[in-house]
Amino acid sequence: SSDVYKRQELDFGKRREAMKNHIEERRKARGMTQQQLASELGVSRQTIISLENGKYNPSILLAHSIARLFGERIEDIFIFEEEEA
Repeated sequence: SSDVYKRQELDFGKRREAMKNHIEERRKARGMTQQQLASELGVSRQTIISLENGKYNPSILLAHSIARLFGERIEDIFIFEEEEA
């Protein structure tokens, strides 16, 4: 359901773009802590916290690494939506 998504929003005129992700959901399903995920990805725990809270959009390389770690496609982890404001 959409309420499990974390989102980051950017306003461009009347358009609102949002990046949602399933990182926290996938991490918890694998019984991983934020620190374990951070260590696997070579990033800080704060980066994971920011990603899960929708306060940070990852580089394409980090997004690829996250998707690969979870055995999924980038677009299954990160969902880009464009909405009318």
